[in-house]
Amino acid sequence: MPVYIQSAAQISVQNPLCDDWLTDPVALQAPLQRIREADYRRYLDPIASRRMGKILKRAIATAVTVVEDSGIEQPEAIIVGTGLGCIESTEKFLLAMLREGEALLSPANFINSTHNTISSHIAIHLKCNAYNSTYVHLGISFESALLDAFMQFQLGRIRSALVGAHDEMVPLYFSIMEKAGFWEGKTATETAVSFMLSDTLTERAMAEIREVILLHRPSEERVRQAIEQTSLRLGIPVEKWVIPPTVKPLFGESFTNHAYEVYAAAVKLQRGLLNEHVLLINNYRGMETSLIFLSKC
Repeated sequence: MPVYIQSAAQISVQNPLCDDWLTDPVALQAPLQRIREADYRRYLDPIASRRMGKILKRAIATAVTVVEDSGIEQPEAIIVGTGLGCIESTEKFLLAMLREGEALLSPANFINSTHNTISSHIAIHLKCNAYNSTYVHLGISFESALLDAFMQFQLGRIRSALVGAHDEMVPLYFSIMEKAGFWEGKTATETAVSFMLSDTLTERAMAEIREVILLHRPSEERVRQAIEQTSLRLGIPVEKWVIPPTVKPLFGESFTNHAYEVYAAAVKLQRGLLNEHVLLINNYRGMETSLIFLSKC
């Protein structure tokens, strides 16, 4: 069953909820650069917004944007990938425990600190009672969510899905990881990307997802074989798949930053800025490798 990216939206270090990064990119400021926030008043009631962390506001804003752009008001699945979840709310809750001696704690930060809070808030906001799942696998969290959606399509269980990648980076956690050498030579950022997928080819479709593959500790030979076997099955010669330049210099790095690679590739395919077939490869710390095959609609 074909799977098409009908719409995509991002909030990032670039100008939010638009594609200005193509012509007027914002320069990154190493080593840590947080997201440029959107105007959330259009998407959220101000009173409700005050009780939400930034990551939840971003998730709802991008989700509502792809719903409006795609015309699919009720997706049949909401699937989110996150490496760290609502870490800012978690930090606030733990610091309050230390400060208040485990007494008189506000429940809001505790309620909003769990990883599946993101997908749950999206579902509540959209009034969607369909399949809802969250994947927390650090550097392949987004790919795991995308693979789940892709498999649900192939099994004929759904005809539409809202897939997102959301992460935030607080200065305290950044400093701990920096001391461990994790961010050496990188610009740490955050993630807020949503996609609306469906099995119907429409005029607004951005790209077709041909295959999603996850490999655990693969050798170079195993990766090569996976690409060759997939190319053969899809009837597209291996040499036709183009690996585009990474967009990390534009969007920075986080546990789910590969969502920006898919987002940017879909935008460029739709605008004719990339060749017809694109292969996106993510190798997370030599342990997990993802292969995402996209084609122009």
